[in-house]
Formats: sequence, structure tokens, C-alpha cells
Amino acid sequence: MIPSSWSSDKRAIALVLTALATLVVFLVLIQRFPFFSKILMVALILLVGVFLKKTKLLFRDWFVFLAFLYLFDSLRGIIYTLTCRLQLPAYALYVLNIEKALFGGVPSVTLQKLLLRPDSLGNFTWLEKTLTVCYGSHFVAFLFVGLLIWLSRPKEFSLYKSSFYLLIFLGELAYAFVPTVPPWMASSQFGLIPPLTRFNAVLFNLVIPDITSGFDMNPIAAMPSLHSGFPILCSLLLWRLYRWKGAPFYLYTLSVLFAIVYSGDHYVTDVLAGLALAIACYLLAVKIPKRRPPVPEDELKSDAETPFGRAVMRRRLLFGLGIFFVGIVLGGINKAQFVLLRAYDLNVPKYVDFFRNQERYRDSYPVQTYFGNHFLARNDRRTALRYFERSLELARNPLEKKEAQMRISFCLKGLDQNN
Repeated sequence: MIPSSWSSDKRAIALVLTALATLVVFLVLIQRFPFFSKILMVALILLVGVFLKKTKLLFRDWFVFLAFLYLFDSLRGIIYTLTCRLQLPAYALYVLNIEKALFGGVPSVTLQKLLLRPDSLGNFTWLEKTLTVCYGSHFVAFLFVGLLIWLSRPKEFSLYKSSFYLLIFLGELAYAFVPTVPPWMASSQFGLIPPLTRFNAVLFNLVIPDITSGFDMNPIAAMPSLHSGFPILCSLLLWRLYRWKGAPFYLYTLSVLFAIVYSGDHYVTDVLAGLALAIACYLLAVKIPKRRPPVPEDELKSDAETPFGRAVMRRRLLFGLGIFFVGIVLGGINKAQFVLLRAYDLNVPKYVDFFRNQERYRDSYPVQTYFGNHFLARNDRRTALRYFERSLELARNPLEKKEAQMRISFCLKGLDQNN
């Protein structure tokens, strides 16, 4: 059983937050910035459950929830694949216009002009390295908070799960219906804003090459920002349960919000939408009628031996396994698309802002190049050729001119072969 001294709020908070803070500090000191995989946190949860001899409680409280998390991760990639294959509309301008209306510009660009100072070799400072660790820890920090609540306030764990079910479900719906270009894409892909350096992607790839491709399975899942919604929702739950005892996590949340704007991963507007969604999901979860309180562990042990108890556990197992199976199937589809690359090409989605305003972007080299790459990815080389020829006329430097010429040659070669 868990030591009685650990059951107090103070000890439980110290146990979980100290572990998270220690990990962050350690990674900063050794200058390693790996991707924080959920599977590591899941393993820790399992170890805690086994160590404390609470395996039945662990299964009852966590199994279906973890299965849903796996499914939602898989759905994120499927949404992008469907957006590409069905040519569903994706958007680049509305959030940029909101950003300019609110701030007179793009805060990501302003912050990088003020703060980003890599040395002559392109090495980033302690600020970017620390923020990259905060960025990566987002993927497991919410599970740390769940473990904290499960250990110290088990009766509130259902509130934690309900609020995250709502947040992830509504966030996925937004990604499906309003796929939105983030700042780094608006800059590098379309030239809509001044250049941005996505330093966290660079730092991640220094340790594990191409890892950003793995967690960019939906690069246009930007509105709302669940990267802000997750820690904000955790902060709301911690405030409800622990008030100022959760202050370290509130500071961590602010650092994550700053990191995703500074790195160009999200507009401030995305963050505000994530904030609004997190608050709404928290309030909705609080209003959900509470089910009967969890059965204590000693009662659970005896109840699990009855035919009814075994049937309940079996249903939970089958339900959770079913969800995992669906997630695995969808994940396999994602992997197949990722290997083919075409479905994950940033040029494949139909960014309707440019299609609806083609004359407005007739003199934009990046947008004309996008049109060419878009039709080339869809095997329409004749249409692609027309846009590449226009981009050649608009080339602003020898490199762009060479790229346009290469694409034109590729289209002409393909057309000759078909004839």
C-alpha cells in the first residue's frame, strides 16, 4: 500500500512535480532534447501501480483512458490524410488576419527579432534549449498531473478524465473542420510573414533525425492549440484541488505558452482559442453528474472475485482492447501514408485562401510554387508546369531560379514520357 505520508497533498505534489522538474533540469544541463514519448510516462504509471500494489485500481481507472489517448493520437494523422485525399478546405489567412488585428503584427516574428540570437555556427542559447524541453514535455506533463490526482485525490480522477475526453474530442473536431496553417508554415511555405526559425524542430533533430516528421503527422492541426489547452486544463484542475500548492506547474504552463509562440508553432490567437476551449471543457466536466464514488481497493479485491465483478472487468478489458485495436489500425494507415510521404507533403492540402484569390497571389513566388507542387503531387503535370513557369519569372534569387527550372524539367520529362 502507499505510505500514509505520501497521501497528503504536499507530499503528492512534491512527488510528481519534483520528478518533472528534475527531468527538465537534467535535460537542460546535459543539453539533450529528445522527444518525450507518452509510452515512457505510461510505463511509469504502470510501475507506480505495481510498486504500490494497486494494479486492479490501475486497470480500472487508467486502461480505457490510455486506450483513448492512443486512439486520439492516431486520429490526428487520419484527419490530415483525409483532408489531403478528399481535398477538404484548409486555411491560412483568417488566423493571420486576426493576429494582425489584435497585435498589429505577428508576435512570433516580433519575439524572434528581439530574442533569437544564435551564434555564428547556428547554435541556440540556453533560452531556446530550455523552451524546447518545455515544449517536448507537453506530451507527458498532463499524465504526470493525472498520476498526481490519482495518487492523492482518487475521487477527482474521473473529473480529470472527463475534462480531457472533452478537450481532445472537441480539439480533434476543430482540426477536422478548420485545418489551419501555423506561423512557421505561413512563413516558410507561403511567405506570408517574415522568416521564422523553428528552433525546437532543429534541436529535436540534432538528437533524433527526422523526429519532427513523427509528431507533425498533422502539421495543420493548429487551431485551437491543444499544446496550450493541455497544460491550461491541468492548471485549472490543480487550482481546484490544490490552489497555490500547484504554483510550479502554473509557471511551467506559462513557459509552454511562451515557447509555442516564440518558436512559431502557434499564433497567440491559437493559444487564446486553446485557453477558451480548456476553460469550457473544465466547466462542462464539473457539471457532469458524478457517478458513484470509486470502490475502495480492499472492496475492489473482493468484488473482483464475484461473477459480476469479473464480468465488469472483462467488459472493461474488451472495450479498452477494442479501442487500442482501432488505434493500431489507424496508426498503421498513418504509417503507410508517412512512408509514401505524399499524403504528408505540405503542398497536398487545398489551401482555399489561395485558390479563391489566385489573382491576388499571382506575383508571389512561394504561392505560385505551392500551386505547382500541389498539382504535381496530384499528378497533374500540365497544370503544374504552368505555375512553375510563372514561378520562374518571379524567382528572386539564383537558388529559386534553379529550383523552378528543375521542376519545369521534371514536368516536361513526365509529359514527354506520357506522349
